[in-house]
Amino acid sequence: MTEATEAGDAGDEGAAVEVRLDASGADLEEPAAVARQIPRASTLAPGTRVFVLATAKDDAGVLRRLLGPRRAPVLRSTLCTALLVRGYVDLGAGKDGAWGKAPSS
Repeated sequence: MTEATEAGDAGDEGAAVEVRLDASGADLEEPAAVARQIPRASTLAPGTRVFVLATAKDDAGVLRRLLGPRRAPVLRSTLCTALLVRGYVDLGAGKDGAWGKAPSS
């Protein structure tokens, strides 16, 4: 299950959402699989920033539950493509992930 953490008010220019991807049963090399875990830009207030972490949690299986989740890396190009598909603008990427902004109108 994807985790999203919000900061700021919905109408606030400083509003932001952090998305933590879930690698369980997902092919994270496919932008479509990553995009399904990111909220559509149209569902957020205009100007809301979204940051998607470059590592996904994989806690599928009994051993993973006992030993703790494995971190699966996700390519920045895949993250940016997924953000573009979901309608975000002003995209960027860094070592820790990729980001975009819900369009103003």
